[in-house]
Amino acid sequence: MKKILILGSTGKLGKVLVSFLLIKNIKLVVLVRNPEKLDIKNNNLEIIKGDVTNPKDLHDALEGINVVISVLGHGFWTKFPILKNSLENLIPLMEEKGIKRFISVSGAGLKTKNDRNSFTLNFSQRLFRVIDPYRIKDAEDQQRLLEKSNLNWTVVRTPVHENKNSGNISYSGFKQPFIWKRVSRLAIAKFIHDNLNDEKWYKKSPIIY
Repeated sequence: MKKILILGSTGKLGKVLVSFLLIKNIKLVVLVRNPEKLDIKNNNLEIIKGDVTNPKDLHDALEGINVVISVLGHGFWTKFPILKNSLENLIPLMEEKGIKRFISVSGAGLKTKNDRNSFTLNFSQRLFRVIDPYRIKDAEDQQRLLEKSNLNWTVVRTPVHENKNSGNISYSGFKQPFIWKRVSRLAIAKFIHDNLNDEKWYKKSPIIY
């Protein structure tokens, strides 16, 4: 049976993801600074108190893990690069332990090498660099680190999240959404679950909405 480590489980998306995967009877480990923020109780859920940027905490949390999922959030106009700092320690530890599968969630405004140049993409890039340059830089650094790694990674790029109960998505690929597009957190959780073993998006960064 798979055992998954989730980083960022106390955020809005993290809580939806944890709940969804537990319904699927998957064993989960979550590494959190404040365990009291995760008000979910389940026999398949192990909560470890620690810091995602601390190598020792990550090392301990990775024991017996098959897949790592990061839904870490970058605070608005926060200079601290949480994605970059956590990955710099996480990637070598995963490679050392032979853990290959890594899934992360990022914003649709992130540009990758597979994207076709378009007005929508260029507009989104300029807009997000003005709105929150630190967030987009952290996402770009995460992408760069993953592309250099030996992991079977997937970065799921998404527009603005919402709490609708729909678990459906209408598109997955590399086409940029219009800026008013939304995607439900439940749909993101379902997409992540469906791609735990699917190789279709290995070493790719699909956009979903």
